[in-house]
Amino acid sequence: MDEETPEILELEHAAEWRERKADAQSAKAARQLRKLADDLRREPNAKLLDELHCVCNWLSESDGISDFMLRAQDYREMFGFGEWAATGDDYLRALIGMAQETFGMG
Repeated sequence: MDEETPEILELEHAAEWRERKADAQSAKAARQLRKLADDLRREPNAKLLDELHCVCNWLSESDGISDFMLRAQDYREMFGFGEWAATGDDYLRALIGMAQETFGMG
């Protein structure tokens, strides 16, 4: 990927936040968040990214984007404490599901 997508940057920021927590569970969550960012960097699933961006565009037009962004932030913050995504694709699918629910499609 030539430039960092917002999804990668958000994962990296969440990992940095977790690393500052300095406990074992947060360290494990930070490693997983970085792994997801690396997955998206190495092998981005264009179809899933396009789907996420389309739903986010609808949310932007309907003023629902801030609700989605808060849900996505909460999701990243809960990694290691009940939430988890094994791969970058799983992470994108989770975001798509949240975006669709926010839009009233899920």
